[in-house]
Amino acid sequence: MKHNNFLSLLAVGLLFSASIAVSSCKKEEDAKPAPTVALSATTFSGKIGQTATVTATAVAPGGLRSLKITKYKGVDIDATFGTGGTETFTDLSHTHSYVLSAEGLTTPIRFKFTVEDNQGLTASNDFIITTEPSVQYLLTTYNWLWKSKVGKVLAADPESEQILDCEKDNFYIFNTNGTYALNFGAVTGTGGGTCDFDGLVAPTTWSLNAAETELTLKGVNVFDAADIRTEVFKLTSASNSSIKSTQTIDLSVFGGIVYDWKFEWSAKAK
Repeated sequence: MKHNNFLSLLAVGLLFSASIAVSSCKKEEDAKPAPTVALSATTFSGKIGQTATVTATAVAPGGLRSLKITKYKGVDIDATFGTGGTETFTDLSHTHSYVLSAEGLTTPIRFKFTVEDNQGLTASNDFIITTEPSVQYLLTTYNWLWKSKVGKVLAADPESEQILDCEKDNFYIFNTNGTYALNFGAVTGTGGGTCDFDGLVAPTTWSLNAAETELTLKGVNVFDAADIRTEVFKLTSASNSSIKSTQTIDLSVFGGIVYDWKFEWSAKAK
């Protein structure tokens, strides 16, 4: 009798062990690999006004629960983006675009893409954007004061500084609508050179080529509306403190030469 009881207990134990083993195997079979998220690019560098675009592609063997995008300014979440800083999607692939703006001048903009599967497992990847000021942004954010103009009149002349004292307080005001004004400052209308003609040409419009390498200024003779004056400056550098350029000046009508003069403006707070 005792022998029969022992066999019964043994059988029950074997059945229990077998059920645990089957259950364990089933759990292992049900477990899926962790999800991943890949980006078409991880960085972008450009100027204000350009568009950064990235495509996120998620793989979720355990089933997709969500694909989230969180925006950061530096290390801080930008709560103005989406809901509290995050947008949520339920597609395995999503393309996101961002137009670079002044907010990225002082700190990188970062978008974190996070995929979560139905098992609660997550994976993430970052898209980091660095922003440079465009020439258009610089022109319209500051006023621009004459600082230097270097050139020469005769071929035999050495290249030298040609700015006049009466020009050193002249500054340009560029408007976002494509118009501009030229303020001649306190010293105007005297001193010879161009200052004697201050106000003769009324500024009308300014424009940049697509590459932002040429600035074109147009004005009209105040005594003859049909006399349109055009100046083209070839930009060699631009920052939030200085803009440098060259302009081809033709002085042959005055007995001089055709020469590329170097111009520089310095930023002045509006």
